[in-house]
This record gives sequence, structure tokens and C-alpha cells, in this order.
Amino acid sequence: MVRPRPPGRWSGAHGPNGLRHHSRVDSGTASHRVSAQAWEERSGFARLSFAAVLALAMGTSTYAGYAFGVLGPLIRDEFGISRFQLGLLTTCFFLVGGPLSLAAGRATDAYGARRVMVAAFAVAAGAIVGMAVAPSFPLMLLGAAGAGIALATGNPVTNKLIADHLPPGRRGLVMGGKQAGVQVGAFLAGAVLAPIATQVGWRAAFGWSALVPLLGLVGAVMLIPRAAGAEAGAPPDRGVADGRLPVGVRWLAAYAFLMGSGVAAINAYLPLYLVERAGASHEAAGAGAAAIGGGGIASRIAWGWASERMPSFSLPLLLLGIGAVVAVAMVAAVEGIGLWIAWPAAALFGATAVTWNAVGMLAVITESGSRLAGAASGVVTAGFYIGFVGSPMAFGLLVDATHQYLPAWLLVMAVFAATVAVVLGWRRSSGAADVVRTA
Repeated sequence: MVRPRPPGRWSGAHGPNGLRHHSRVDSGTASHRVSAQAWEERSGFARLSFAAVLALAMGTSTYAGYAFGVLGPLIRDEFGISRFQLGLLTTCFFLVGGPLSLAAGRATDAYGARRVMVAAFAVAAGAIVGMAVAPSFPLMLLGAAGAGIALATGNPVTNKLIADHLPPGRRGLVMGGKQAGVQVGAFLAGAVLAPIATQVGWRAAFGWSALVPLLGLVGAVMLIPRAAGAEAGAPPDRGVADGRLPVGVRWLAAYAFLMGSGVAAINAYLPLYLVERAGASHEAAGAGAAAIGGGGIASRIAWGWASERMPSFSLPLLLLGIGAVVAVAMVAAVEGIGLWIAWPAAALFGATAVTWNAVGMLAVITESGSRLAGAASGVVTAGFYIGFVGSPMAFGLLVDATHQYLPAWLLVMAVFAATVAVVLGWRRSSGAADVVRTA
């Protein structure tokens, strides 16, 4: 049985076998210390609604990126743009969201997660409406950049709320559930947005989806409890972002960067690839995106729950990297084997590459503790989203230059293989097999 430790910084101690084990030194303030009793005393509705709003925040923050992939063929036809230009939508989205995650993390620690979450929902709704009515492609790029502002806040605010309100040992299931919100958004983008866009047009379908972040805004105001300190009206804790982050956060940021690079290429080009190389309809190509979402929903919840009970976060991170390589190899085989293999490939991809956040973000808040959860989450999130910036353009340029998808898929496989090397390097640098442990 794993016994969770209270949040704080790691200090080193050597175990009986000479391996470096970790113990915790509490780095939080009294307002940040949570207990299992306090969480259990909340009603079932309060706990469920808390988790639901967090999942909605994550789904909303990333929704535009999935919509670009699903709506890509229709957007490309309307504006008469190249694959490279289509990739610019995803690039602008993450070019803003990636670097801004650093500031969003610090703001979350200083001003409070609830305040930042409410603002993010409002920005997301405005950006979606702006893109839906954009009369030109450059203005749509501007809307994508606006959506990137909301993107930057997703993990910092939700991780901070989990670290503030849930005790170690109770975080894994909620962490997996809120990360599954991303995959619910991906699933709905493929299963709902794509067919509606085919019937009524992509602008109307995309514009009406702005109702979702507006619903989240109401939920954040009504259902997320106010925290002590900044959210209770006290001056922001400007010194909280000056804390020194653990070295493990840097390794997680490197892992996140590589995962982001690979995931962005799949999200941006899988539907187009299925249409162009497998003869799939727009609806069938959207179903491929839905399969990614469906594969990731249950997997994120399961990995979040299970990883908190494992002796190390490194094992699941290794397995997720290996699984991603296999999934991309299956996608590349669609041209030779047939469209049918795209569905299990997409489901496996959803259960591996896009599921890493459930494990990685749990490792982040375990490593950093509640006081620095926002800043640490911002660093890792920035790495993840910065990885999204260049890969869609590189993928599109490679396909345009070679007139083949295979070289691009091989590049994506190499990127995912590099995640395995990062985890192994982290283990060696720590001097232990059990890296970042909750017990």
C-alpha cells in the first residue's frame, strides 16, 4: 500500500541498497495544507462538481486545437490555403499558449486559480466566436492566437486547484478525470463537430460551440470554492513564483516538449491524411479524431489513479512513450494495409501519447508541492505546448516536399522514441529507479 506524503520539496536520503530515495520537506503555507478529512467532509455533489469544472476547463482550453484538425479540410477549401498554411493555425495557437504558460503559472500562484480560471473561460468563448466569423484567414490566425491565451491557463489553474484542495493519495483519480476532459473535447470535436460542420457549415458549428466555455464560466463562479490568500482578497503573493523549482520539473518539461511535438502533428494531419491517402470521407476522418479522444478518456482516468499507487512515475511514462511509437507505426501502415487499421491506431494513440498528462501533471504537483504547483505546471505546460509550435509546419513542409506521408510519420516516431530516452536519463541522473514518488 502506497502512503502519500504531504506536498513540498524533495530532500535526498539514501536507502538501504544505496539508491537515492526521496522524502518531503513541507514547503506550503497553512492555507495550502489540505487533509483527507477535509476533502471527505465535502458532499458527493461538491466533489463531483469540482472535478467536472476542472475537466471542462481542460477540454475548453485545448478544444480549438482539435477543431483545427477536424475542420481542416473545410477550412482549407474555403480559404484556398496550403497544408503549410493550415498548420499555421495550430502553430499560432501553441505559439501563444506555450510561452504564456510560464506567466499563467506564476499568476495562478500569485492571484489564485479560481480567478484565472474564470478569465480563461471568457477568453476562450470570445476567441471561438471570433474565429467563426473571421472574414479572412489572417483574422482567423488572430483568433487562434486568442484561443492560445486560454490554452496557457489550463494545466496551471487545474493543477493548482487539485494541489490546494485535495490531499496526496486522493489526487490521482481527479487528475486523471480532469485530464480526460481534454479527450472528451477531442472526441466531441470528431464525433459531433465534424458531422454538424458538414451539414450546416464549419462556421456555424464552430461558433455555437462557444456555449461550452460560457457554461464553464458559470460553473467556475458557482462551484469552485474560494481559496485562502489571494482569492480571499489578500494581496497577491508575489514571492511565491520566486521559489526554486525541483530539477525533476526540467526533465518533465523536456518529456513534455517531445510529446507535444508528436501529438501536434497527429492532431493536425490525421484527418487530412485519412482523406488524401485512405479515401476516407470527412465524417470518417473525423471519426479518427474521435477514436483518439475515446481511447484517451478512460485511459487518462485509469493512468491517473494507477500511477499514484505505483512505486515510480517513470514506469508509466516509459510505457506511454513506447506505446506512442507503436501507434504512429500503425497510422503509417494505413496506406499499405487499409483504412480499418486507422481506428485501433487512433485509439492506441489516445491511450498513450495524449494520456501522458495524467501521469506527468500528477508528478509535477507531487514534485513541486502546492505552493509552487502553478509555476511548476506552467514550466512543464510551456514545454508541451512549445513542442506544438514547429511540428505541424515541419510535418506539412515534409509532406509537400516529398509528396509522401511516410517520411513525416517516421520523424514523429523518432520524436516519441526520444521520450523514452528522456525518462531513462532522468532515472540515471536521480541515481534511483524510483523517480518522483508519492510515497
